[in-house]
Amino acid sequence: MPSVSTEFIAIGANRTTHAAAWSTDGWIAYAASQLVALYNPLVTTQSVALVSGSADTTAKVWKKNPEGQWVCSATLEGHTGAVETVACMRDHSLETQVDLFATGSADGTIRLWERRMVDATTGNSHVPLPILASGNTDKIISIYVHQNGSQFEKVHTLQGHDNWIRSLAFATYTGTDAEITENTVHTLKKGNLVLASASQDKYIRLWKIAPQAKLSSDSDQLYSLMFEALLIGHDDWVYSVHWERPKVTNLGHNTEFTQPMRLVSASSDKSLMVWSPDPATGVWVNEVRMGDMGGNSNLGFCGALFSPNGKHVLSHGANGSFHVWQDISTEEDENHWIPQVSISGHFKAVESVAWDPQSRYLVSSSLDQSTRLFAPWNRSTGETRVQTWHEMGRPQVHGYDLKCIAFIHDWQFVSGADEKVLRVFDAPRSCVESLAVLTGEENLASQVESRPIGANLPALGLSNKAVFQGDIDAMMNSEENHATMQSYAHTSSTPTSLLETMHQPPFEEHLIQHTLWPEVEKLYGHGYELICAEATHDGKYIATACKAATPEHAVVRLFDTTHWKEIKTKVDAHSLTVTRARFSHNDRWLLTVSRDRLWSLSERVEGEQDTIYRPMYKNKAHARIIWNCAWSHDDAFFVTGSRDKTIKIWTQNSTASEWECVSTLRCSEAVTALDMAPVLLWSAPQGQLEAWKPWHSIEKRLSHAGVVNSLAWRSSLAHQEKRLQLASAGEDHSVRILNIDW
Repeated sequence: MPSVSTEFIAIGANRTTHAAAWSTDGWIAYAASQLVALYNPLVTTQSVALVSGSADTTAKVWKKNPEGQWVCSATLEGHTGAVETVACMRDHSLETQVDLFATGSADGTIRLWERRMVDATTGNSHVPLPILASGNTDKIISIYVHQNGSQFEKVHTLQGHDNWIRSLAFATYTGTDAEITENTVHTLKKGNLVLASASQDKYIRLWKIAPQAKLSSDSDQLYSLMFEALLIGHDDWVYSVHWERPKVTNLGHNTEFTQPMRLVSASSDKSLMVWSPDPATGVWVNEVRMGDMGGNSNLGFCGALFSPNGKHVLSHGANGSFHVWQDISTEEDENHWIPQVSISGHFKAVESVAWDPQSRYLVSSSLDQSTRLFAPWNRSTGETRVQTWHEMGRPQVHGYDLKCIAFIHDWQFVSGADEKVLRVFDAPRSCVESLAVLTGEENLASQVESRPIGANLPALGLSNKAVFQGDIDAMMNSEENHATMQSYAHTSSTPTSLLETMHQPPFEEHLIQHTLWPEVEKLYGHGYELICAEATHDGKYIATACKAATPEHAVVRLFDTTHWKEIKTKVDAHSLTVTRARFSHNDRWLLTVSRDRLWSLSERVEGEQDTIYRPMYKNKAHARIIWNCAWSHDDAFFVTGSRDKTIKIWTQNSTASEWECVSTLRCSEAVTALDMAPVLLWSAPQGQLEAWKPWHSIEKRLSHAGVVNSLAWRSSLAHQEKRLQLASAGEDHSVRILNIDW
């Protein structure tokens, strides 16, 4: 039996606030489509538990089982609307065996949940949280106090913000009263609670909750709630505030907690800020501002978090990307933050994946209107060789949802979108040279002759324009020319900035601005949104199809790549939308499947310019729409998959030359994606192609959480004869690569 493991997963964060949490052991959990993704940029120790809320009106508690796998230990039901926010008790007193969770929902309610320890793996225990704060769309912060057993009662409201409250965060001031001198403005005392609130009014407000002196020993304890400070600096909505984690110091048998007074905020103005009070005056000031100061298409940050040690800051953006900064300051009063390599991924459904003809890198297309290039980063760490996969480029950033992608040759691909136009892209020199350095395949650098340096997307444009060496020379030799600069959408993506060769995976800002591929051609002809595109293995022809409700539009158009003109004769074998086209490996056959439940085979015609492929066979193969098809590695047979939950194997009858179904495989769900392995894994007896049996079922935890839209086998792996790699794309926003060892 084969062994299956995950090599790589790329998936972006959801475009929502409170979508990420950084645990004390270094793991980051973030919302990704219907999934909770785990990401670890630092060293790990032991995790406790994780709570997630969903649009399905439930919250789930996750913990690790003895095998180290995360499993759902409890489902919290009761809300009638989407669970928008989750709060877990954070208390430095560990005396009881009760955890407390609060869930806020779109149904307008807050529910409190208790979790008690029932076994040794349930997690830590805490005392009940006495104070709960909630922010609402009515611009008011409500304060609830734990009273009368297990009830929370509303005791006060805080007013001041002029727009929706987006984030709240508590911290306990652990400084000493002796720190407050005559020159200190703030009035915080040890044990005071500080509440930070962020709002769409662009401001952050700090509130102090402090005990009042008792009038007598028998009187009740009273508390005051006061406005402490107003933090002004952001230019747009503030989505998130987060305090730096308390420092833990072990003093013999006692544990001391010290809360740093540092706050990080994230805003849709494309920046995040670190705030702290001035030691002399107590006035809250902005220590450092990080993020994107340019005007790219990034829509800002949705959230920001401190690492457990306070030396890293992570933020997630509206386009699903992550940004990590590290504080490398050597002095206490310094603020020197540098960006670090992080992860990225699509933030909408991924429609198609394709390996380049040499299987050196993978390209995906998505409904988030981008194509992304993923490749391995091979490097040495000491005496150890390390390989990790990263997004190395973003060849196309479009204005329409991208549906399909196909490689024409090693460094050229064609993509189709809802705009009805196919676009052809060619790799620039900067991409080829960077991939040569990052993958360790130095021979790639020899393939850069005559290639443009890079590409630029003009403002209000959809076509990536090539940038050549002559453009750089003209820019460097001329005086400042505003008319020339206006042709560049971003000031940081001028020609001179495209000369750099990457020595590490690019940051998000670099991906957006510097890794575009030049568009070399547009292919017209279709009247509706494009559905599929495929290129011959010799790179001479491209076959494309679009949405169709009539035979007139259900044709497969063929384009000649030598002059990019459409072939006069179309393949008109179907009456409804052609869902997939596949060329055989020897390019003799063109296989198409359609919504009309038919498959069609067209044979290549040599010597005719107007007719390249002529329909020869077709068969009404399935009872429902046929979604996909694939050829075997030796073109001896092909397979079709349908919504009728069957896969059928077809081979050519040696006597009658007809193609007939030799086996039908029944599945539990509709078949949406197919691809045949590039090698022969086992050999059936002569003439017994019907002898199919299940080889392996991939575990659910390694699979997609929705429809699988595309599958693509990697054709070869150097020095690993018994390992295959399978790339997949799904509606859960993820691109995955699986290792299959056999």
